[in-house]
Amino acid sequence: MISGPDSRALRGLALGLFLATPAYAQQAWGLPQLMQALARLPAASATFSEQETSPVLSAPLTSTGSLTYVAPGYLHKVTISPAPEDFVLDHGQITLTSGGTTHVFTLNQDPRIAGLVEGISFTLSGDLPGLQNLYTLSLTGTAATWRLHLVPKDAALARFIRFMVITGTQNHVTSIDTASGDGSETRMSIAAVQPSDAP
Repeated sequence: MISGPDSRALRGLALGLFLATPAYAQQAWGLPQLMQALARLPAASATFSEQETSPVLSAPLTSTGSLTYVAPGYLHKVTISPAPEDFVLDHGQITLTSGGTTHVFTLNQDPRIAGLVEGISFTLSGDLPGLQNLYTLSLTGTAATWRLHLVPKDAALARFIRFMVITGTQNHVTSIDTASGDGSETRMSIAAVQPSDAP
């Protein structure tokens, strides 16, 4: 039997471990916690730089512009260069203006586009069941720097999108990488607009 200072030290260590266990459990982090953090973001504005490589392009194509997100289903992408383009997702309806022509359609009309757009939209809104319905998910990293890998479950969608990788810090998305079935790849780097930068 241990007594004296050693006994007190062991009891102190055991008590410390006992008290530390609940605190550690509270810090557990994974997909549910990430989705909860993302769902708490009501709106965000950002600038983006997007680079696309493709077997049909002789050189990478770079575009820049701005993004506006309002939870849970509104996303506005304004491309400034190399050519103006306006993309609006408003609760399942897409309005795309390019080259002076505007097209309006719903996600239900094009399941391939729906899979791509909803993969991003569901991530931004923290909709874990929606994501899991479309993709097999794997998450690495920590709350400070995380990486979410999405692989389509549907064979038709998988022929269109091989995978997406969304990275971020806390509840902010910092990049979206997409690999398409035709061999093209797109990387979008996102920089959040600070309040002082807002117009």
